[in-house]
Amino acid sequence: MSSEQCTSCHRSVAIAGVESSHVTSEGLVRYLRCPCGRRWVDVARFLTIVGVGGAHWGDADPGE
Repeated sequence: MSSEQCTSCHRSVAIAGVESSHVTSEGLVRYLRCPCGRRWVDVARFLTIVGVGGAHWGDADPGE
C-alpha cells in the first residue's frame, strides 16, 4: 500500500488532514489523519542536501 493512500479505507492522502509537520534532516515529516480516523506518517525526503549559504553539501571545501 502506498503512503499516498489510507491503509484502512484507501482514500487519497489529498483528503487527509495534516495534524502537524516538521522539517528534519531527512526531509519533511507529516502526521496525517484520514476522515475515517486512521493516522499515519508521511516522509517527503529531500533530493539534495544544501549547506549554509545555499551551496550543495558535497561541494564544500573541507579547508574552509
